[in-house]
Amino acid sequence: MPRALEASRLEPDAGLQRGLRPLHVLAIVVGSVVGTNIYIRPASIAQLVATPAHIFVVWAGAGLLTLAGALTYSQLVTRIPRSGGEYAFLHETLGELPAFLFGWMRLTVGAGGVAGGAVAFTVFLGDLIPLGGAWFRVSFIEIGARQVIAVLVIAVLACINMKGVGGAGRFQTIVTAVKVIGLLLLIGAALLLGQVHGSSDNDVAIAPAQTSSILTFSAAMLAALAAFNGWANAAMVAGEVQDPQRNLPRALTYGIIITIGLYLAANLAYLWSLPMQDIVTANSTAYPDAPSVAGRMAIAVLGERFGIILPFLFLISVVGALHCQILSVPRVYFAMARDGLLPARLARLTEGSRTPNAAIGLLALVGSILAVLGSVDRLINMSTFGALLFYALNAFGLLRLLHRSPIDPGDTPRSRTMAIPALFLAGALWLLVTLVLRGMAEITTAIALMGLGIPAYFVMRLRRRASMSVRS
Repeated sequence: MPRALEASRLEPDAGLQRGLRPLHVLAIVVGSVVGTNIYIRPASIAQLVATPAHIFVVWAGAGLLTLAGALTYSQLVTRIPRSGGEYAFLHETLGELPAFLFGWMRLTVGAGGVAGGAVAFTVFLGDLIPLGGAWFRVSFIEIGARQVIAVLVIAVLACINMKGVGGAGRFQTIVTAVKVIGLLLLIGAALLLGQVHGSSDNDVAIAPAQTSSILTFSAAMLAALAAFNGWANAAMVAGEVQDPQRNLPRALTYGIIITIGLYLAANLAYLWSLPMQDIVTANSTAYPDAPSVAGRMAIAVLGERFGIILPFLFLISVVGALHCQILSVPRVYFAMARDGLLPARLARLTEGSRTPNAAIGLLALVGSILAVLGSVDRLINMSTFGALLFYALNAFGLLRLLHRSPIDPGDTPRSRTMAIPALFLAGALWLLVTLVLRGMAEITTAIALMGLGIPAYFVMRLRRRASMSVRS
């Protein structure tokens, strides 16, 4: 086995290789966000709001709220440019317990995002080749080709990351470029070759009370925000980014602006080339056996024989988003271990690659277990709730930090500096309330799992104290 390098708690990022260039970080932001949701989620949103104007309001609103989040995190990373991202931010602004709970969420609920991506990969692969049913069942657990492939995908991407952060960054850049080009080509084909479909004769009738309901609009916003989720991953690798205080804020801002443009263009292409009825009845929870809205658009514009292109594009999109998580999330475990809140082995860097391979392996293991146990929708709903909760806490932490900071006459007025994080906090809280009011079982499970982090935190504190006593 390769010799491991013990971490220094005095220098939280000591030993890490700053191998991520500005283009790599931009690819992480865009690659984390642009997944398969933009090919599927528009159907769910159209079912809720049902008119082109409202659809664009929802997507633009979700994009602007995400941009507010990116600008909020840009302020945080400028002040706290360390590995672990939100863990480091919360540790500095709100204290050790909230920081630990974030890391615990990423280890439990948040690992559902990795599992969900791997399961989604098998779903789209099944559209290309038959994968068959389960080989055998034990209680509610099924084992078959889908489960084996999901685990193998996670393992392969974990191995890529264990070879070095520079190579992982290059891989992410290539995958992101391919899937963005593929989406642009699909949008371009729809706008150039598709027919214009007027909305007045094709709108789905929805009762005015439902259309104007705040809860209904919030549900549509949540569906759109799920398609924007993942942008915060870039902050977790701050310790491996070249000049992070400059490059990370730029990547976060430009990456979200690029994504907003792509998503609005994609929705324009759907509305341009398909009747509203076809969008509303595309693949979703309400129509689980229907083709995706992107699949319907591709067939309408390019013909039946081009329908095979979509599963390939979906597969590339899933790999890109999944790889971003495996690249970034282990840095949270690494930072926690350096603070004595997880086993010390997770804070060791492998000589040569200078990557936290034990932390990468831990995420791969938990993600693989969840991939065998769970379904895509449930896993993604749980991880989205956990991410949204800590978005709100980080925005609150920044506001608290800014309020307590001394005023520098040369700085931007404090009220202007606090405006964007305050807006982001309000938006995140509104959506959290909406999630709770909708009463999904996954939210209860997520809260229960995160609640277990409180006793786990005190156990790790006692363990750290005992370790320090032995050393002294």
